[in-house]
Amino acid sequence: MKYILAITLTLSMFCISAFGQDYKKHKVAKGETVESISKKYLVTPYDIYRLNPDAKNGLKTETVLLIPNKTAKTLPAGTAVKEPSAKVVNTVHAVAAGETMFSVAKKYGITVAELEKANAARGKEALKTGEKLIIPIKGSGVAAQAKTAEKQIAKKQGTAYMYHVVEAGETKYSISKKFGMTVQLLEELNPEVKDTLPLGYKLKLAKNAVLEKAKEPVTATEVKEAVAKSYKDYTVQPKETLYSLTKQTGLNEEELVKLNPALKDGVKEGMVIKVPMGTAAPVALRDLTYFSASVKKDQQAKKLSLLLPFNMYRLETDTIKSKLLRNDKFLNLTLDFYAGAMMAVDSARVMGLPLNVQVLDARETNKTSDLVSLKNSVAGSDGIGGPFFQSSAASAAALFPNAVVVSPLAKEVGTPHDNLYYSIPTDEDMRNALYDYLQSKGGNVVAVISTKKLASRNYIKTNYPDFKILDGGVTGDGIRALLVKGKQNYVILDSESLGAISGAVKLLAEAQKDFNIQLAVADKNDKYDNDEVPLDKLIKLRLLYPSITRDIQSPQQELFDKLYRQKNGANPTPYAVRGFDITFDMIMRMFQPEELKATMGAKASEQVENKFMYVAHDGGNYNKGIYIMQYNAGNIVTEAK
Repeated sequence: MKYILAITLTLSMFCISAFGQDYKKHKVAKGETVESISKKYLVTPYDIYRLNPDAKNGLKTETVLLIPNKTAKTLPAGTAVKEPSAKVVNTVHAVAAGETMFSVAKKYGITVAELEKANAARGKEALKTGEKLIIPIKGSGVAAQAKTAEKQIAKKQGTAYMYHVVEAGETKYSISKKFGMTVQLLEELNPEVKDTLPLGYKLKLAKNAVLEKAKEPVTATEVKEAVAKSYKDYTVQPKETLYSLTKQTGLNEEELVKLNPALKDGVKEGMVIKVPMGTAAPVALRDLTYFSASVKKDQQAKKLSLLLPFNMYRLETDTIKSKLLRNDKFLNLTLDFYAGAMMAVDSARVMGLPLNVQVLDARETNKTSDLVSLKNSVAGSDGIGGPFFQSSAASAAALFPNAVVVSPLAKEVGTPHDNLYYSIPTDEDMRNALYDYLQSKGGNVVAVISTKKLASRNYIKTNYPDFKILDGGVTGDGIRALLVKGKQNYVILDSESLGAISGAVKLLAEAQKDFNIQLAVADKNDKYDNDEVPLDKLIKLRLLYPSITRDIQSPQQELFDKLYRQKNGANPTPYAVRGFDITFDMIMRMFQPEELKATMGAKASEQVENKFMYVAHDGGNYNKGIYIMQYNAGNIVTEAK
C-alpha cells in the first residue's frame, strides 16, 4: 500500500510540475467547501470539479486540489484536461478602507442593487477592507433589449439576434429554457462562453424566441391589476431618505422615482408612495416600550444556556492553567464575562424567578467551535447567550431555530437569522445615531471630512442633504465661511490623520470667539486621547460622540461595583459589566407577559451600562441602543440631551 501511495504521489508531483504554469495547488482546510474555495480563487465550482472529479463525493481535510490559473496559457495538445474556462470574466474590486457598497457602485457606474445582486452570497454585512466584490458588466435588461429589437424590425433593419444580460443564479440551461432554445444553440451562438457564465455578460440569443415572449398582449386593466397586487401604499416616516428607501424596498433610485414621480422633488415626511408588497416598515426607536424590572413570575420555568469559550481542554495541568490565567487575555475576558453573568443569575434567583441556567464550554476560537456536541444539552432552551464569535453565533442560530440567540460581543455582522440578535450596534448605526441627533437639534451642521473619505462625503450628501460639507483643505477661513452667527453650529470631524484632527480642533477652538460651536465625531478613537489634541479644547468644544456604553458613574454602576467587589474581591472590568447586562436583559425578557421573541422586537431595556433596542432589518435583528455622550467643564462626561 505504501508503495502504491508513493507512486501516486510521484505522478501527482510530475503532473503538477508539467502544468505548473496552468494550475495552482490548494490543500483543503477544515470546514472548506468547493464553493468557498472557488470564491477564494475567483473560479467557478465547475472549474474545480472539472479538474478534480472526486471532489463531487465531498472534500476531505488535507486533500490537494488543482485550481485553474486564470492567467494560464492553453494546455499542450494531447493532454487529458479539457480546455480552460472562458476568458470572459467579471471585474473584481478589492475593497479599500472606508469604502461602502454605495461608493463602489458609484465608482463603476452601476446601482447598489446591481452590486448587491452580483454579490448576493456575501449577505448584508458591512464591507471589510480587502474583501473582493464582483462587478457586474453594465448592460440593459431583457425588456429593454426586446424594445430595441422591435424598433429594428419596424425599420426592417433588424438583425437575426438580440442579447440577454446574465443575472445572478442563471445558468445556460435556465436561460435556454426561458427563451425556448437548446443549450447547444446557445453555445453555438456564444462560442467564447464555454465553462463560465459571467454576471452581466451579454449572451447572443435567437431574437424570435425573445420577441414572442415580449410581444404577449397585455391590456391596461391587466397592468393596473398587476400593479395593485405587486405594490402597496407606504407612508414616508420621519428622517427617511431616498437611499434608506432603496435599502428598504430593494428598488434602486431610478425604479423608485419611476414608480413614484413625486419623489423627483425630494422625500418628504408623510407622503404616500408605492412600494413592493412585503416591504416592512422601519421600527422607530421612539416606538419601543421600555420594560421595567417587574416580571411575570407565575410562568413555567425558563431555560437559559450560556455558551462560553472556556476551552477547558487546554487546562491539562495546574501549571498550564496558571500560565493561561496569567497570559491569556481572551480566557480572562471570558472569565470576567462569566462572573458578571453569574451575578445576573443570582439576581434572578433573589427575585424568585423559575429559571434553569446551564453554562457550557463552546470550545470556541475565531475559526471553530464545538456546538454540534452540545446539541442535546442546549435543546429546549428558550434563550442562548453566546457564542462570542460572529460565525459561531450564526451557527447556533441555525442549529437551534426555536431559541432566541443573543450575540454578546460580535461586532461584525454576518448571515442574518430571524432568531439571532446582535447586541453590539454596528459602526453605521453609531454614525447614524449621531447624525440623527444633530439633525434633530435644528442647528447648522458642517461636516469637515478628509478628502480620502469619499464614501463618507457621498453618504452625507445622500442621507443628510441639509448638512454642509467643507471642500478642500481645512483652514480657518474655510470653516468660518460655513458657520452661522447667532445659531448653534455643530461641526462633524471625520479624519484619520492625527495632524488634521489636531489642526481642526485648534481652529474650531479659536473660532469659538465669534461662533457658538460644538464638535462631533462619529468615531472617538485613541487619536482624541493623544497629547497633540488638547483635552481642554475638546472640553471647551463640548465634544459629542456616540457610545455603546453610558460612560458615566451612575448610581446603578456604583451599586453594581460594590456588589461585584463583595462577591469577587476585585473591581469589575467592562466585560464583567457586559456579562451582567446581556444576561440580566435576557432573563427579564424571558419573564415578560409576551413571548420572548415578541419582547425582543417590541421592548427596550437599559441596564448598568448598556441599552438594548433590537430592531429587525434585512432578515436580522440589531441593537440600536446607542448613547450620545458629551464632554463638559471639569472633565465630566454626561449624556447629551
